[in-house]
Amino acid sequence: MADYRKIMLLLLQGRSYRQVHTLLNCSHRTISKARQVLDEQGFTTQAQLKELSDEDLERCFTDGRRAVSASFVPIDIEAVIKARLGRKKPPLKVLWARYLRTEATGSQRHYQYERFCQLVAEQVHQRNLTSPIAHEPGHTMQVDWAGTKMQVVDPITGRATKVSIFVATLPYSGLTFAYGYLDEKLDAWCDAHRRAFEYAQGVAQVIIPDNASTASNTISRYENVREVNQSYSVFLEHYQTAAVPTNPYRPQHKGNVESGVQVVTNWVIRYLDDQRFASMDDLNAAVAERVEWINARVPFRGEQRSRQQWFEEDESQELMELPAQRWQQVDWRKAKVSRDWHLMVDTIKYSVPSKYAGQSVDVRIVGEQVAVMNGGEIIAEHVRGGRRYSYVTNPEHAPAGYQDTSLLWTRAYFLRQASKIGPSTIQAITRLLDQKKIEAQGFRSCMNILALGKGMNRGLLERACQDLCADPRTSISYTSVKHRITVLRAEAAGRPTVESKPLKYSVIAGGASHEQEQPVSTVRDTSKAYLAGANAFSLAALTGSTAATMQQQGEAHE
Repeated sequence: MADYRKIMLLLLQGRSYRQVHTLLNCSHRTISKARQVLDEQGFTTQAQLKELSDEDLERCFTDGRRAVSASFVPIDIEAVIKARLGRKKPPLKVLWARYLRTEATGSQRHYQYERFCQLVAEQVHQRNLTSPIAHEPGHTMQVDWAGTKMQVVDPITGRATKVSIFVATLPYSGLTFAYGYLDEKLDAWCDAHRRAFEYAQGVAQVIIPDNASTASNTISRYENVREVNQSYSVFLEHYQTAAVPTNPYRPQHKGNVESGVQVVTNWVIRYLDDQRFASMDDLNAAVAERVEWINARVPFRGEQRSRQQWFEEDESQELMELPAQRWQQVDWRKAKVSRDWHLMVDTIKYSVPSKYAGQSVDVRIVGEQVAVMNGGEIIAEHVRGGRRYSYVTNPEHAPAGYQDTSLLWTRAYFLRQASKIGPSTIQAITRLLDQKKIEAQGFRSCMNILALGKGMNRGLLERACQDLCADPRTSISYTSVKHRITVLRAEAAGRPTVESKPLKYSVIAGGASHEQEQPVSTVRDTSKAYLAGANAFSLAALTGSTAATMQQQGEAHE
């Protein structure tokens, strides 16, 4: 059903038939009829149309497309409003279906669903049964993830990876922001907020996310109350804002971003569905281009202003300023300082002053900076290591005298332990420590190598070190010693086997005796022969000969 009021408003704005057809998807014949009514009634301003009631508007179209209200089945407004005021409200679609069951008299017809909704909304507005939500400029920003995902396709392997789209909206102006991430974890969540703040060049006073565990946690299993996650709270404190998560199953509490998600889904995700992106940069560049198109599109909210114009004219000045320093993700870890005055974080060893050996400390990671803290004070700072299983050592952290500190590992300590195993182990430990620029960087490897010789494995470790030290070019490491021990164990686990050879025996035929070979092509394994008993070691069993052949051999010897 055509909305003649909107058609006439657009015509009064000077829109062409093609533009009205594109915006409202109505035929040129309908637009022509609306133009004819404008000329006949003398409507020249939008205020005249807005003051015109729906009943008067219907009387203007007497060609059968719009009939007067008397020709329609009346709506029981009281029953509809009573049903909508209940706790369990049926949707208007159901109420309209009930209305269609009302019998029509004479030539009366039923209202279509759109008109039915308009009439109900007018009654609700006249009786003040609801009030629209009034958003204050710069007060809130609503955020959510889009349910529909995009894809990044590897141009070499053809493997597709799903991409989640983050959406943020400012309810007052409708300004929309979107950005793609490979996951929906906390790092991506905070980075998306940062990008949204920088896009708007300001921070809203309140952030309204949903009840996802990324943003909030349930306080009690018996209550629906949720509290903001600690990491998310620290991020918000950096921008001097706060978050108010919505209640579970209450999307209307963030209705603006739900509408924004629908807009982004239709005009970004589905619009770009036929394009193939090889990287996240390409995808986000295309998303940014579409977001700019959404924010610049007019009309918006019935006015000749875009979202961007609404934002720049009324809301941009109300946002809080961005902090001087950009947010960086902060990770906290617990670690224990080893005897080599190093601690391990993500397989990388960082040094601390030797007096903290054996103590538990806190590690704070901010971007590429690693700070080690004890009692709230920073005791060591390093740049984050880039190679796995590497050392980041400050020589100033080394102790003044190794032998005088019982809590530290020293060269003398490891050589004493190696002497309990053998001379080759001493040589291997010495070579390992000599090849390190900072001797302490080899202490952990020495500890792991000596651990391989525990129990009954001392001889195995000594032999492995002897084999490795035989070649002066071989680099001694924990991995090389471990692999060599594995080879030695495999060799020791091998059992002896007996290879059968062709058996020569004599055959008497026609009074003459000559030798023949019995072909044997199998290799016989005797590793479990003891399970078969003494008969398994008989001549017949070992040679595979039959009883008749053995009897013939006996007669030949006689």
